[in-house]
Amino acid sequence: MLTRYREDAPKKPVNCSMNSDLVAQAKAMGINVSAAAEAGLLTAVEQAERRRIEEETAAIVAYWNEYEAQFGSPADEYCEI
Repeated sequence: MLTRYREDAPKKPVNCSMNSDLVAQAKAMGINVSAAAEAGLLTAVEQAERRRIEEETAAIVAYWNEYEAQFGSPADEYCEI
């Protein structure tokens, strides 16, 4: 899990709109809608964090590749090929 959050943070009431039929089915099956929504939100936050890290990493790699193409690698002077 990439995202760190306080699991002991107090609960906060929020308003959100959900499909009424889906909510009714979930309640009929004994599903805790709040817990399921929280789990889904955690998944969405983790995915967004992964995408952010991947984008940052790709930008760093692209910069390094451009630098190396233009100036060579700083390690070249220590390598014999």
